[in-house]
Amino acid sequence: MSESSTHSPARGTGSWLVAVGTYTRPMPHVHGIGRGIHLLRFDAATATLRELQVDSHGVNPSYLCHSASLGLLYGVSEQEVGASIDVYAVDDAATLQHLLNVPTPGASPCHISLTPAADRLFVSNYGSGEVLSYRLDGQGLPSAPPDIIVRHGSGPRSDRQASPHVHCAQPTPSGDAVYLCDLGTDSVARHALRGAALDLLPDLQVQIGPGSGPRHLRLNPAGTRAFVLNELSNSVSVVQLPTARDPHAHALARIGTLPADWRNANSASALCLHPSGRWLYATNRGHDSIAGFRLLESAPWLEPIGLWPAGGRTPRDAAITPDGGFLLVASQDEHRISCLRIDPDSGQLQPAGVPFAISSPACVLPLLRKGTPRP
Repeated sequence: MSESSTHSPARGTGSWLVAVGTYTRPMPHVHGIGRGIHLLRFDAATATLRELQVDSHGVNPSYLCHSASLGLLYGVSEQEVGASIDVYAVDDAATLQHLLNVPTPGASPCHISLTPAADRLFVSNYGSGEVLSYRLDGQGLPSAPPDIIVRHGSGPRSDRQASPHVHCAQPTPSGDAVYLCDLGTDSVARHALRGAALDLLPDLQVQIGPGSGPRHLRLNPAGTRAFVLNELSNSVSVVQLPTARDPHAHALARIGTLPADWRNANSASALCLHPSGRWLYATNRGHDSIAGFRLLESAPWLEPIGLWPAGGRTPRDAAITPDGGFLLVASQDEHRISCLRIDPDSGQLQPAGVPFAISSPACVLPLLRKGTPRP
C-alpha cells in the first residue's frame, strides 16, 4: 500500500485497500468456512470490491487492526485453545506478507486494537475475561510478554453473563488511557496509560445497566463522550466521560437499535462513528439491519435517522471508508460484503454497487493511508 498521500481522496472518488477477516473453522456461534484474511480493493467510483490476495496463515482471524505508519496488519486467532495473534506487512504492491505468529494466553480473543502512537497492542479475550497489552518495538512487533488486565464479576443473565467477557479495548485519541467493554459484567472500565506503563487496575468504571451486555464503544474525537453498543439489550448508551471540570462519568441516555414491534431474537454487533462526528451506525444481527443516529450536543443526545436493510444475514461487522462516503457491511451468514452509500448531508444510507461474495466474513477494515485519522 502506498503511503505517499497524506490526504483522503474526495468523497466518492479514489480507492482503498480493505482487509477482511473470516471464520475458518466452526465455533458455537458460527459455522466458519472462510479462507483466512482477504485483501481487497474498494473502488469508490463504482462502489465495488475486487480481490487481490488471500492469506491462510491464521485460524479464525475474526478481528483485525492496522498501523498505516508502520505498514502492519494485526489479527487475532479466535480459538478457545491455541489462541494467538498474527502480524503481517502490507507492502507498496498491495500484498500481505506474514511476519510473525505469537501464541497468547487466555481463550477466544475477539478484538484487537492499537494506541494512536502504535506502541501498544491490546487483545481482548472474550472467553477468559481479560485484556492482554503488548508493548511494541520500533518495528511494531511485540517486544515482551503482555501486561494482563484481569476482570472479575458477573451479570444477571446466567446464559451470557456468568463470568467476565471482555469484548473490546479502545484506546483514547490522546493515547493516555484505554476503555474496556465487559459484556459479562455490564461495565465499561478505564485504565490509564502513563508513558510505557499501563495501570492494571481501573481508575474509572461505569455500570451500563443490568443485562445490557456492552460489546463495543466509540469515543468522540475530543475523548469526552463514549457511545457504547449493548449486545444483549440492543441499544446504544451515551456516557459523558470525566473532564477537568467534572471528574465523574455520567450515563446520559440509552436508545434502542430495533423497531418497537420487533419480537424475535437479535444481538447488536458493530458500531461505527462517522469521521465527521455527525452520525453513528449500529448493526443488528437477527433483524439484519443498520440503525442510524444523529449526534446531538444536548438531550436526548442521539436522534434516530433511519433503519435500513444490512444487505445480508448476520451483519457481524461494519466500517466506514476513510472519506466518509460509504459503509461496508460484513454479513457473516450471507457470506458477503455489502456497500451502502452515506449521504453527506443527511447521513441516510442507500445500497450501492454489487455485494462481494466471501465466506464467513467477521471483520471488515479499510486500510488508511499515512496521516489519515481512523474513523
